[in-house]
Amino acid sequence: MRVRSALGRITLTTALALAGSAGTGAAGAPAHADAAPPPTITDDQGRTLILHGLNTSGSAKGDNGLPWIDRNDVVREARELGTNSVRYLILWRNIEPKPGQYDDAYLDEVAKRVAWYREQGMHVILDMHQDIYGPDACKGAGDGAPAWATITDGLPCTPQDPWVLTYLQPAILRAYDNFWNNTGKHPELMQRYAAMWQHVAKRFAKDPAVLGYDLMNEPFGGTRQFGFFEGPILTPFYQRVVDAIRKVDRDNWVFVEPEALGSNEGAESSIAPVKDPRPGTPHIVLAPHFYPGGVDLGGAYSGATKLLIQAQFALWKRNMPAAARRLNAPMWLGEVGGMGQDAPGAADFTGDWLSMADDLGMGWSYWSNDPGSVGVTDGKGNPTLFAKLLARPYARAIAGTPVKMSYSSKTLTVSWRNKAGVSGPTEIWFPSTPKVASSDPAGKWRMSWDASRHVLSVWADPRTAAHTVTVTP
Repeated sequence: MRVRSALGRITLTTALALAGSAGTGAAGAPAHADAAPPPTITDDQGRTLILHGLNTSGSAKGDNGLPWIDRNDVVREARELGTNSVRYLILWRNIEPKPGQYDDAYLDEVAKRVAWYREQGMHVILDMHQDIYGPDACKGAGDGAPAWATITDGLPCTPQDPWVLTYLQPAILRAYDNFWNNTGKHPELMQRYAAMWQHVAKRFAKDPAVLGYDLMNEPFGGTRQFGFFEGPILTPFYQRVVDAIRKVDRDNWVFVEPEALGSNEGAESSIAPVKDPRPGTPHIVLAPHFYPGGVDLGGAYSGATKLLIQAQFALWKRNMPAAARRLNAPMWLGEVGGMGQDAPGAADFTGDWLSMADDLGMGWSYWSNDPGSVGVTDGKGNPTLFAKLLARPYARAIAGTPVKMSYSSKTLTVSWRNKAGVSGPTEIWFPSTPKVASSDPAGKWRMSWDASRHVLSVWADPRTAAHTVTVTP
């Protein structure tokens, strides 16, 4: 849910309150400095994964549901930006054009593109995307749901500017209310959605590139919001979808998002824990977004606006980790960005959220890889400011429990502790030939450098409990 301005977000929140739609709900306790970090996303070797990647892409919201990319774009992204993951958009309307009838030819096209990422050793998170419910809820706006699942009861809709205000149009509110069964008339819609996800999971369960499933982009509760939505409606919905997926896929990670309204700016979330029926460690991830009001398209990160945004940074950094601890789940930033490269403070904002992610030990997926001033290439294929900033050295796989990762003055520092059952090296992406120093005893650790992929592999001393590696150009 990219908001065009702070005014757009404030107006939406105020309008919901005036409409009596907003409620106050319980939220997790504030984060404390001495609180234990949440669990981490791990690979099949037990290593902690730090996911850096792009959303691919806004262009997938078109009629065929496929992004603009080809194989060479994926290769370039992996080699030049160092991305090890992608949040890949798929759409319900393309998967299930008629109730219970799935378009496997569309999923074949998705699988073809997933293979391009697999060739580069990248992890794919399939994101079931929606905005403003779906294209049939309001002519000229929206993506996601198929026509047969769009029940507006004949209410009107006129696209608004800023676009986020379209969520308040009568037809949109009614479409969401019918989906969530707030009206008590359409319980079959959530049932069909869960069955659709089961079909997708069955198709991709054995694909080694697919790390997991982002169940719904930026959920919106219709006329029920905040505490009236996240706890009693959204959480049971997620549980239903997780249970359906686990019947066909016991291993891949499932990503659940809080309500976008409020959480995107750092407000507390009342989303409740989702149980994972898989044996062993739960594979549930909290996947919030970060779009502070005033910084999105057309915004700036300077003056009084910068002070407002920094306050939202502080709120987000407190409230989202608190929600992750409440869920006992890893956290991953599913969308962030939204500034044009020429906007005042664009570089500073990007640097600040990148540092926040490092501080939290959290991966991210930038919005988006679509060409333009907000993307990583301009309309002529040239790298933008963001391409240069996102090509940031990082530890993409850590062979133990992460303690710290920081990047400053062209120096990357990574610290971790041994963890039972973990195998394989710590892998670090670095854009140039590195110089490496380790806290381990001399002769007790080793490294290798893959110049073609810019990947440094470090095998630590197994008899040393804690390790710190420093990498410089």
